[in-house]
Amino acid sequence: MHSIFLSGLGTLFFVGSHVTIRKILQSRFRDIFSDTSIYVISCRLVSALQGVLTSTVGIIIASSCKDILKDTVHDDLYKYLNLEDRIVLFIKLNKLMIAHHLVIPCVLMPLVLCLKNTKGDYFFGAMLTVELVIPFISAREILSQLNMKDTRMYVYTSLGMVVMFFACRISLFPYLFYRYAVYADIPLTQVPFHIPLKCTLSCLLILAPQVYWFGLMIRVLFRALTNKY
Repeated sequence: MHSIFLSGLGTLFFVGSHVTIRKILQSRFRDIFSDTSIYVISCRLVSALQGVLTSTVGIIIASSCKDILKDTVHDDLYKYLNLEDRIVLFIKLNKLMIAHHLVIPCVLMPLVLCLKNTKGDYFFGAMLTVELVIPFISAREILSQLNMKDTRMYVYTSLGMVVMFFACRISLFPYLFYRYAVYADIPLTQVPFHIPLKCTLSCLLILAPQVYWFGLMIRVLFRALTNKY
């Protein structure tokens, strides 16, 4: 019942946020923006809100872990369950997230939450900060809807998006490897061979598409800078 309540509360919060934002925009900017633009802007603002909240949760989790490997924020939840029961419980507790981000939970979350064997909440919390880039992506889409692609604000927002993407989705992985190297008192180059193979492979699996998308972002930013200046 607790998980159902939280899922329902989350649904009401984000749906309610979208409806509220849309109503405000419609009441104040109906003569300026079309209904389609208002709807898209509302979606992007809610997406940005979700990114900030998710990253905040991740920062709280990571900062609460004094031992970056063994500390767990809620260790009793999975502690006495076998792998199959952990997966079932995880799916039950995250139905909405799985529906919203099907690929990521199917690849990332079971690896982190189910296979980590009650360890690694610090790394899980740090991984949630990848959502910090969402507000910048949403801001670019909103500026696009406002026909402001040729403005300096759009260029600056694009630059901020690229910088934040690199910080949160590219350099995050070397940083986490560095933290583990310090924790285990081993050279950084030995970390991939010291941690379980599943951890190294999952990091590579997650990092690969991020590098690809980062390359696309760099090209888009370069074109924007070229056209502007």
